[in-house]
Amino acid sequence: MHRGCIAIGEIKCDICNNTIEHGERYLLISDDDEAEEKKQRICVDCCIKEKHAAYIKEKGEQVLTFFPE
Repeated sequence: MHRGCIAIGEIKCDICNNTIEHGERYLLISDDDEAEEKKQRICVDCCIKEKHAAYIKEKGEQVLTFFPE
């Protein structure tokens, strides 16, 4: 399951280990809602590199989506 989230505290990206600051967006990938160790938190930069996110044009504005087509 993929979830687009907003950090409510400082957390680390599981790919690059950069800090995701309070208020920044990130992607949470989990196979199972219960297992905390199976959750992967990914920053926006890594999401774009891994093609989990993309900038799209919507209503004349460029917006980031974690659910590209």
